[in-house]
Amino acid sequence: MNKRTPCCLTLRSHYAAVIPLLNPRSPNPPPVRLLHLAGTLFPRRIQSPAPSSRATPLCWAHGISCGMTAKSPRKEGGTACSEVKQIGRAAKHLAMVKPRTLTNSGRRIRKKPGSKRQKPEGYNSEFNRAVRRILKFHACQKAAADAVKKECDDEEEHYGRPQDPVVHTSFEESQFGDLRSSQDLPCSVVSIALFDGDTMLFACSGIPLPGGRSKLELTRYVTSARLVSEYEGKRYRDDKLRFQVRLPNGREKGGFLELFNHNIAIVTVLDRQAGHPLDVEHLAGPQVRLVEDDEMLAAGRAFKSGCLRAAEVKAVPYGEKVWFRPFTFDPRRYSELLSSLWKPVKSYEGGPVALLGVLGGPVLGKDNKIIGMSINVDIHGAYVSILPMEQLCMYLKHFQILNPAEINFRRYSLPELAYTMYPSGFMSKIYRLRHLGYPMPPPLMLELNGKLLNQFETLFGDVRAWEGYPFGSPNHCDEPVWRHLRKDVVKNISRCVVSVASFHGYERYFACTGLLIKWHRHTVVLTSASLVRSCNDEDIYEDKIDKNLKIEVFLPPKQRASGKLEFYSLQYNIAIVSFEKKFISICPENISRKYSTLKPSEKVVAVGREPLDGLLMASTGGVKPRDKDCQLDCKDLKVSTCKIKKAGIGGPLINLDGSFVGMNFFDGRKLTPYLPRSKIVQVLRSKINLPLPSERGVDTPVHLKGAPRGNSYRWPVPEPYWYHGLLEVDRGEHKHIGRVLQ
Repeated sequence: MNKRTPCCLTLRSHYAAVIPLLNPRSPNPPPVRLLHLAGTLFPRRIQSPAPSSRATPLCWAHGISCGMTAKSPRKEGGTACSEVKQIGRAAKHLAMVKPRTLTNSGRRIRKKPGSKRQKPEGYNSEFNRAVRRILKFHACQKAAADAVKKECDDEEEHYGRPQDPVVHTSFEESQFGDLRSSQDLPCSVVSIALFDGDTMLFACSGIPLPGGRSKLELTRYVTSARLVSEYEGKRYRDDKLRFQVRLPNGREKGGFLELFNHNIAIVTVLDRQAGHPLDVEHLAGPQVRLVEDDEMLAAGRAFKSGCLRAAEVKAVPYGEKVWFRPFTFDPRRYSELLSSLWKPVKSYEGGPVALLGVLGGPVLGKDNKIIGMSINVDIHGAYVSILPMEQLCMYLKHFQILNPAEINFRRYSLPELAYTMYPSGFMSKIYRLRHLGYPMPPPLMLELNGKLLNQFETLFGDVRAWEGYPFGSPNHCDEPVWRHLRKDVVKNISRCVVSVASFHGYERYFACTGLLIKWHRHTVVLTSASLVRSCNDEDIYEDKIDKNLKIEVFLPPKQRASGKLEFYSLQYNIAIVSFEKKFISICPENISRKYSTLKPSEKVVAVGREPLDGLLMASTGGVKPRDKDCQLDCKDLKVSTCKIKKAGIGGPLINLDGSFVGMNFFDGRKLTPYLPRSKIVQVLRSKINLPLPSERGVDTPVHLKGAPRGNSYRWPVPEPYWYHGLLEVDRGEHKHIGRVLQ
């Protein structure tokens, strides 16, 4: 059999050969080897005939003749005596074979007593290996699902569990006003509805805004914040809440809630503009003060019918005593609300429900000019508040929807008094991000599958799992490294390289790699001081440590211990961490012993450990002097061509025989700066043979003075940030590159 032939195709050919020959009425018996193969593949298809049968034909399934003897004459269509004897001997031979069942595949393989396993001709040994691989794959999937479920349960226990599923009643729209044509309004009006599955829970109106500058075609609609309060009040675990936008042409598009405040909300649709947008800046003039005799028109669109309706309304006089209690009420803005109220000229049967359809719709004054947007309704349905165009324009500029300063999500933060809300399906991911200390995603980033860059969990180089790793092979190898190292070197590395993380309560602050080293009569962790530095920002430098951080040391598979900062050097970014629990099967490094001099042409290996699962990562390269593009200020640093990520910070740099060369750092480039072993020993020399401060009763960590006076080195770490290429690209700055036709 060709080794490259898939086992499933080979078995398929066996089936095709065996099935036509398994007919017991066939006068010609199949070969004994084929019977053996058939018994292996189809043990239930080959059965003995019924003993009560009178007209017993030749039963070749067991190789014996049930109705003939050796003295029977030869008849036409029968079997000769010698053939019967041969078949009988074959049957006895098969009866002596003892069946043996494989635990993984469930197939029966016949084996002679006292001999090695005998496989029939044509039997595919790769079949059992394929079955074992499938079973192992399912076991890895189950282990991963159980681990994720446990993590989600722990995070929900800390951050709060979502509400249990509930059944909501359907929202019934009430007709408001008279039918109107879209040509009567200076802008388009859409209807926005909230659905739970196929059940409509709320509906209001919206106004399209001018298109943005991102490369992705987006259409944003501004509406009332009442839509957000309805959405928030109806959320539950694993809900199917969604927004649908009904366009003037009758089409429906799915929308996403982007930003909102206490007055307005922005709903975004992934489609090009379909209608006439509202020219907010052109209409935003001085606020119009409403008087009693002003005639206005409030417009809105019904979702189910798609009809555009408008009704005549009148302003509420400023001196009139009203009892206006909106759903989002700010007492400081009460006088402003009183000056921007309207009430319908005639009453409607639906009461407040009838007025909900105009929320988010435009309010037109004299000369058919838009003077504002309806944003809230009184709980009794008597009054509706108006947001003036000047205030709406200010909100949209504050949201960076109108004339954004830049389209970039690095260091992104929500504008002041602006909020966003994530769908319930992403709540477990939001909890995970908060627990790991990552920034919250900007609006639309999760819905559009944006990426979080510069994570601590990003793998690099050749990844190696520890023995008994239940989640399958990591399948990440930029270049093979571990196979080029001796077995004893790999074993020692796996027993001395740990993962170290610091936490603010339940939320992680920093994660990196550490090296177990010998210290006096103890074993401690040598790692980077970025683990405890109060600020690792690229632009903000603080030469301080955060003493409130909790440290955790992790050595796979299950050895975890609480750590304590003993010594640190902010000038050289070195930290010494002790841990309470004694780890077993470790091999701490003695960095004080003499090492052979590293040759310039000698290869080195940068080692790191992934913080969550404890996977070992290694990247190989060479050593070169410090270059001018290095983002770190320390002049004693050298550079290797090993490519690492943030998890490799604090990890060891070794040569091919396992000797310690230095400690790695990361500045976001393809080159890796490292602090040589000689400099580390020089900084620790005065303390390495003394007891730890915690043994002497000192509660505070000791600062190591190693740098010359006046030198304060910066050790910035690239911050994580969200990225989506289609949302960040500015279409106005996209230039065509090519030849210019004359």
